[in-house]
Order: sequence, then C-alpha cells, then structure tokens
Amino acid sequence: MLIYAFRDAQGTWHGDPDAVIDEARPGRGILALPPTAAGQDPGLFDDQRLEVLYGTCDLEASQSFYRLDGGDTLLATWRVHELLSPAYRLPASRPDTASQAPPEVKLEIAGPRRRYSLSADRLAEGRVEVTVIICTTDGVIQGELTGELDTGDLADVGRLIASAALACEPEPSTVPADPPAGAVKATRPGQAWTSEAVAHLREGHREGKSVTQLAEELGRSEKSIRFKLSGLRLSPFPHDLVPAPRFPARTEPEPEPPKAYTVEEKRRLHPNAYKPWEPHDDQRLAELCAQGASLDELAQEFGRNEGAIASRLAKINAEGPAVEAQQL
Repeated sequence: MLIYAFRDAQGTWHGDPDAVIDEARPGRGILALPPTAAGQDPGLFDDQRLEVLYGTCDLEASQSFYRLDGGDTLLATWRVHELLSPAYRLPASRPDTASQAPPEVKLEIAGPRRRYSLSADRLAEGRVEVTVIICTTDGVIQGELTGELDTGDLADVGRLIASAALACEPEPSTVPADPPAGAVKATRPGQAWTSEAVAHLREGHREGKSVTQLAEELGRSEKSIRFKLSGLRLSPFPHDLVPAPRFPARTEPEPEPPKAYTVEEKRRLHPNAYKPWEPHDDQRLAELCAQGASLDELAQEFGRNEGAIASRLAKINAEGPAVEAQQL
C-alpha cells in the first residue's frame, strides 16, 4: 500500500491522483505535516493537513514512512516523497560530521514515462562521483550521465541543469495557437498527462466520442489516446499498435543470445558494467593490451563488454593487437 497522491490546503492534487490501483476505491486519510524546523528551509507543505490517497499500485516506492492521523503508517511513492520531504535539499557537511556521512547516496524519481536514478559515491578530498541513469518505466536504458566534482558544487550544478532544461524547451511557435473549441489546452508531444486532460478523456469516452475526436480535442495522437484509455482500463490493450518482432533470416536455426537492456541484466553478463574505471584498472588494461591480450580476453578479465573495453583503450591511448584490430 503506497501513498500515491495528496491534496493541499488550496484543494490542488499532487503526485499521481490518476494512478491505476488494484482496489475498487483508494484508501483516504489525513496527514499532518510538522512546521519547518529551526534553521531549515521551509518545505512546500510544512505545517499543513493534507488529504492523501493510498492503495496498491505499481509506482516506485520510496524508503520513507508517513504516519496518518488515523494511526496507519504507510510508504509513499518517490514522487509524493519528493514533494513532502525536504531531504532533497541536503545541507553541506560540516567538518565534524563529514566522517558520519554515508559513502554512497542513491535517489530515484519515477515519472509517467521515465525513471531517473542517481547514485553519488564519495571519493577522497571532498569529491563525489555522480552517475545518472534514465530508463523507461519497464527498465530500458535511455541515457546515462557520469561525472566527478566537488561536493560543494552539487547544488549549483543542479540549478544549472534545471536552467538548461528551460532553455532547451521548444519555441512557443511550435504549440498550436488555436485549439479546437472546448478542447483542453494541448501539451507538447510526449509531455505527461495532466489531471485535467485525464478527466476530459474519461468524460469524452463516457459520452461515446471517437478516438479521432478525443485526439483532436486533447491535441494528441490517436495512438496516445488508445494507449491511455487502455492504461485507465477503459478499453482493451491496442495490440495492433505494437510492432511484431523482427528476426533476421537464417539458413540454419541458431539460438539468439539474450540481449541485456537494463543495468541489472547487463551486470549479469558483465559484472562491472556502468561502474567507474579506477586508475589501477587503466594501468592494468594498458599492460595486458600491450602484452597481446585480445578484446574478448580483456572483456572477460575486467567484467565489461567489448564495446566498453574498446572505448577505454582508445581513451587511454593504449597500444597492442586489441587496438590495432579495431583500426582495420
């Protein structure tokens, strides 16, 4: 059971109020948040009484419990926890407490189409190595960002990335200026569904509107409408929109090796996938390459795939047969 949405004192819902849950009706309760602690930045909902919804769903759970006024203690989803908890505004470590800080910090945020996981490994001399992995909701990796920086720069880098996100938004002219009469304001392609758009979709479906009509009113594709109706359990899953798997023609039957797309699956084949390279790793890699080790042998030795080995050999300017084979 997870707290997946809540309503603030102004009556606005936050989190995922339209999440699909296993129960016929969601559980409801009241969560009273304490006032802002002395010396801390205020949270968005400090000292408020919030109406919460909870139920069994497939959203990502955080590791924090919240006690409701009725006495129930429940976990919250990561999205709800991020809004309710000020823990994401981490204070800078003081010299007398730095030794007590955890050696690794892991955070994860789940959106409607993506999951964002961040791990921060503390290094020597107040530095930290940060790795961000972006996956789809079913775990397919879409992007990765890795870098090393001073811990004191983390907050400023976060603000810089947020500013870059605003600067990279499409020009206003890409948004239709005149939506159809009575339509909900259209969003950018791929943008998350708003509660207003979901309510409009439910109402239109009840009224018997066609998928084409709903797509025009909501400024979305018919494919998007059909998948969303299926997700809301208002229509069958659109199997016809899922392309059939394509297999290359083979003269002889040959088993296809499993393809690893998630971090966990890749590490089953290559235990050190997505792990940072240490200086002693680079030194040993260069030595083995110079001694004549092949790309396959190096991949097995270092627990990484051949592509990662080839990329690292090029980065450290290694010499040997494994490098020369890539240049042919």
